[in-house]
Amino acid sequence: MNQGKQEQLLALAKVWRDALMYSMRQWVQLLLAEGKLPRWLDAKRFGMGLSQRQWDSVNRQTRAALDSWMRLRQDEFRRIVNDSTLTQEQRIALHRINKRMAWWERSDDDGHRLARRIIRHLRCRVPFPDMRRCHTLSMDGKIADIQNSVASSRYARWVKVSTLTKGKPMYLPLGDNMRLEGQLMQPGVRLANHLQVNIHDGRIDAHVMTVQPAATPREYGETLGLDWGCKTMFATSDGRLLGIRLYQWLQERDKELTRLGAELNHARIPCHKSKRYRALNRRIRSYFTNEVGRLLNKLEREQVRELVVEDLDLRALRVSRRMKRIISRAGRSAVKRKLTRLEQGEGITVTTVNPAYTSQTCSKCGNVGKRNRRTQATFHCTCCNHRINADINASRNILARRSRKEGWRRIGRTQILSTLRKEHEQRCPSHAERNAAQSTATPRPSRTDTEVKIISGIKYH
Repeated sequence: MNQGKQEQLLALAKVWRDALMYSMRQWVQLLLAEGKLPRWLDAKRFGMGLSQRQWDSVNRQTRAALDSWMRLRQDEFRRIVNDSTLTQEQRIALHRINKRMAWWERSDDDGHRLARRIIRHLRCRVPFPDMRRCHTLSMDGKIADIQNSVASSRYARWVKVSTLTKGKPMYLPLGDNMRLEGQLMQPGVRLANHLQVNIHDGRIDAHVMTVQPAATPREYGETLGLDWGCKTMFATSDGRLLGIRLYQWLQERDKELTRLGAELNHARIPCHKSKRYRALNRRIRSYFTNEVGRLLNKLEREQVRELVVEDLDLRALRVSRRMKRIISRAGRSAVKRKLTRLEQGEGITVTTVNPAYTSQTCSKCGNVGKRNRRTQATFHCTCCNHRINADINASRNILARRSRKEGWRRIGRTQILSTLRKEHEQRCPSHAERNAAQSTATPRPSRTDTEVKIISGIKYH
């Protein structure tokens, strides 16, 4: 790509980012005012130098970001309601509102008022998507037409991209990519007429996408439970620890990140303006993403039919807050994206379960208690004296939770704990009697008001 095309693309990216922010404000205003999102935005009056086709791509990109935000808040809303002290009727009313994402619906009944309180709390924790930080241009076939090369032997494909000047598109070259060519040789795989451009520190990276039929679910192989460990990336229910060296590598990079952050603070330089700091962030994210792909590809090549996983929570890592923020953002998306590819491309079924109390429950007898895990690495059951690696024990509990209704994802922690204890009392009555004799706590009176207990989001299990 020559200098002139780079300047044209950078100029388009600057206007594109402003358009993303404007479009997001329009979506949010409609959502808060009407209680629901319309199917499309009328961008004829928007202007800003973009054509109607370019505005269509901008609106689709912002709508996808807002839809993703709403789905995540929907899951958090459900967990808050399940862990609350509300009556059954109130919970049903809130779940119905949450299912329709009608938190801002124009209604003044008790259910909607309570729903608005909960979603307001969630908005304070995680605001609406900030498109100022978006460095991606997602362009569909209307403004980015991918064409095979006819005369040039240097480049396999060209992309015809609409610019800010009407009637004067530019042609971006796409070099050969052996991985892409290998995918296109597979039956049913074709190139999608969609271009994604990422711009970081003046560097332009263009990505194309492929469309392939969904793989047939595997009917052979075993079912594995996966647990996210503190010092290992994954622990499997068959007793393996994967990614042992990752934690040590992260600690080394954490020291570099902390030292560099201190130097920048001393020099009064914002971290986001330092090329060294941004390069180190990219290195950490890339290494983490590659390690996730390597380990899950290793499991994919085995005779695995189904993977049972938990909702990832990476805050248990013993690193600095800055490193934890980087890994939390990169880790969740990397793992979820890879699991989606395994499910759609390889036919491996991925089942998600509620991880509550999986690290405090004995995988052998079902005893639940904090005293079972006095250290981070070892699990020692106080009932049956079973000793095992703590992460492997949790992965086996995750695998066993697959047989529960919907993986217990629709119920709260209090109900899960009550069920686990009742089941263990049936298996081991003597242990239940001993616990009752040792307990001298006065039971708490039941609450009858309509307050909601809003959890902090920290995972305890």
